Amino acid sequence: MRKSYCIVGTGHRGIGMYAQDLITNYADVADLTGLCDLNPGRLEYTQKLLKMDIPIFTDFDEMLDSVSCDVVIVTTKDATHDDFIIRAMRRGKDVITEKPMTTDADKCRAILKVEQETGRTLKVAFNYRYAPYKTEIKRLLKEGIVGELHSVEFRWFLDTIHGADYFRRWHAQKQNSGGLLIHKASHHFDLINWWLDAEPSEVAAMGSRQYYLPERKPGHGERCSTCDIAESCEFYLDLAADKVLHALYQENEKYDGYHRDGCVFSKRIDIEDTMSVIVRYNRGIQLTYGLTAATSFEGWQVAFNGSKGRLEAFEPEAFITAEDQTKFVERASGRVRRTVDWRNGNLADLKEFDSLEARFYPLFGGVQTFKVPFVKEGHGGGDRRLRDHLFRDDSYDPLGHVAGSRAGAMAMLVGAAANISMANGIFVKIDDLLNPSSTGNSSIST
Repeated sequence: MRKSYCIVGTGHRGIGMYAQDLITNYADVADLTGLCDLNPGRLEYTQKLLKMDIPIFTDFDEMLDSVSCDVVIVTTKDATHDDFIIRAMRRGKDVITEKPMTTDADKCRAILKVEQETGRTLKVAFNYRYAPYKTEIKRLLKEGIVGELHSVEFRWFLDTIHGADYFRRWHAQKQNSGGLLIHKASHHFDLINWWLDAEPSEVAAMGSRQYYLPERKPGHGERCSTCDIAESCEFYLDLAADKVLHALYQENEKYDGYHRDGCVFSKRIDIEDTMSVIVRYNRGIQLTYGLTAATSFEGWQVAFNGSKGRLEAFEPEAFITAEDQTKFVERASGRVRRTVDWRNGNLADLKEFDSLEARFYPLFGGVQTFKVPFVKEGHGGGDRRLRDHLFRDDSYDPLGHVAGSRAGAMAMLVGAAANISMANGIFVKIDDLLNPSSTGNSSIST
């Protein structure tokens, strides 16, 4: 059935993930009828980029009053997701939101309440679920390869390109993003929840900022373009040299004051770059999780331990292959930042790979190998498959790829509980965040 879509938030994600594809690859089933953003310059740029006269608005309600809209797509700053989700559902619209669903437990409860009251539906765009490699892991676990699940070990690594970027943008303040344990790790916690087909019940965490510290770069400014030591900084980002970032952000900062090239060592930063989390699930499964945002490689490793053995998976997403590379632009280039297996100690032998591998080690010896073709599309092929499900037909979903509000809540609440645990040194029960009045813990800070 053909549907009309409006997008609120025309940053890089709103344009690249949704707007461009809606008018090209899904024009046969979808109409993009409105674009909304607080920044009028960014709206005008988006309209020119799309080469279509799509109505633009700086007022969300005015957009919904003016154009046909079946579904609102929310791609704004994380801390504002709840506002647009709730307002859209109260106006009779279904909603697709980028992850995380929201940034704290109070907002989460409000979203769930309004969804129930209005009867509208909310889908959370967990694209990682859709990547073929991650889908293969789900299939193997669903078939019971490890038997009764006991524990999971999961580590995620962000390099000094991608990881650093969170510290220069609006994500660097928890009031905007909830920190990396919500903004970034909600992806990861959702994967675990989905792989296990289980919900988290209790969380404890530790975290701190270890690398992106003000004292690491004495004399730094508050943004790259006006910094006195820019030429000697490994993280210097020249917005003027990047056509997209320049047009989307630098040309339009006069409207809202948002600087896309904030200093990664700024004192304004209050998020962590090194985090450890333990989670107990409702089926008794234990998860140990780690996130590091300053390494020379990017990717993840996971292992599932059970009564029949251990399943391991590993995806090396990128490796900075040049030694002592101190120029950000060069470090970020395809020549240096390559998709290779960083575990290979001999740089001369590093090659681009064409498949990913999962290994099962039976409890009493041996190994079984499962190979999945490597997909170079966005997020390991997850973006395209997610959009197909969202915009075409999600009725066939044997592995439960579609993520609704409950999945969005369970992923985000692990991070919210972790933030509370880090601040107070306590274990935090997920149910206390979902139902504070019934558990007597309404005083827990969210």
